[in-house]
Amino acid sequence: MAKKLPSKQMRLYLCTWNVGGSKPDLDLTDVLDLQNSKCPDLYCIGLQEIDVHDLSLEEHPWSKALTACLGGRGYVRLKVRRMRGVMTIVFAKRTVLPYVTSIESEATKTGFGGWWGNKGGASVRLDLFGMNLIVVNAHLAAHRENIQERIIDFDSILDNQKFKDEDVDNILDHDYVFWMGDLNFRLEDLTYEEALRHIEKGNLAKLLTYDQLKQCKEEGLIYEDFEEGRITFPPTYKFDKGTDTYDTSKKKRVPAWCDRILWHSYHESYGTVSLDVKQLDYRSHPQYRISDHKPVTSQVDIQVFGKPPPSPVKFHMVLKWYMSQASTVTYTMRARSFSTDWIGLYKGDFQSFNEYVSYIYAEDGAEDHGDRGVVAEFPASQLRVPAGQYVLCYLTKNYSLQGISNEFMISP
Repeated sequence: MAKKLPSKQMRLYLCTWNVGGSKPDLDLTDVLDLQNSKCPDLYCIGLQEIDVHDLSLEEHPWSKALTACLGGRGYVRLKVRRMRGVMTIVFAKRTVLPYVTSIESEATKTGFGGWWGNKGGASVRLDLFGMNLIVVNAHLAAHRENIQERIIDFDSILDNQKFKDEDVDNILDHDYVFWMGDLNFRLEDLTYEEALRHIEKGNLAKLLTYDQLKQCKEEGLIYEDFEEGRITFPPTYKFDKGTDTYDTSKKKRVPAWCDRILWHSYHESYGTVSLDVKQLDYRSHPQYRISDHKPVTSQVDIQVFGKPPPSPVKFHMVLKWYMSQASTVTYTMRARSFSTDWIGLYKGDFQSFNEYVSYIYAEDGAEDHGDRGVVAEFPASQLRVPAGQYVLCYLTKNYSLQGISNEFMISP
């Protein structure tokens, strides 16, 4: 009889928002569903058309605002991937961090034949409780007539993004793929006035028969084998900024569902644990008027292993340390270390991996020494830090988490 593998559910909150170059000086409670008593395990946020004049990454106003908002609620920013106006950010509950590893990111430019990052896709992938998942945030070619260009953009993102894991080196190799963004598909063969009449009457099912994305998907031209939840909200584009009124400019662009969230998973099982995505909601947030788009969000539950495989690096129990006194830590490894690996010292309530208060480089070439492990020393000069609760994180040069310690005290 096959041994049963326990499974559990992890909840993801997905958000796509074309912010139209606006600043994040607004209340994010509704768009992040912060009033919900059931907090997701991961927040996966895809922004498009962020302010390109601020080319910094970690300190971009949107990254800072989201980190301040979620960091104060027990989340840690795992990764930010920026490609000009496209930004993908993933946060995890601090309690989930021991089960998150192998964080990577990629970006593909598709604007102006691949030379410009105004269009394209930025992705973040990771392993979570033994399952691997990837979040792709895309901004595809604009304008109603450019269906073929959108399909080419989609294919370019799939073809060009490669990852280190040989078993999961492509986007579609992942157990779970979540693809969201301003995908720019419009309503075909419909006038502005006709679309408004359908919206006013609530004839969304009829309106969706004109949706280019659904038409192309049915023809097998794009997003083949991807799923999308039932759309029950009005088109999310194009509004006059600051209003809930569809485009009143001379162009009178036909309203459309440009902003979408789709997913892909294989119908496979690992023992008794089956890959499964259960969508809990799929909605827009019309009260946000900073852009000509409305944000769209979805919450999903995915199946993962109840007992995940061991982390690549396991810290032995860390006891009390003292300020300005040399201290050692012991850890075991399941793979060889590299000279660019490092161990960061973080306050217990840290919000992102760039908030380390001290660090040392890991031992180059260290391998698992069994129960003895690898011994690393933080010299006294590296522990001139305030007293308080801390953790140690083993990271690669690209801030990919490989292991996290228990929380411990540094005393005066």
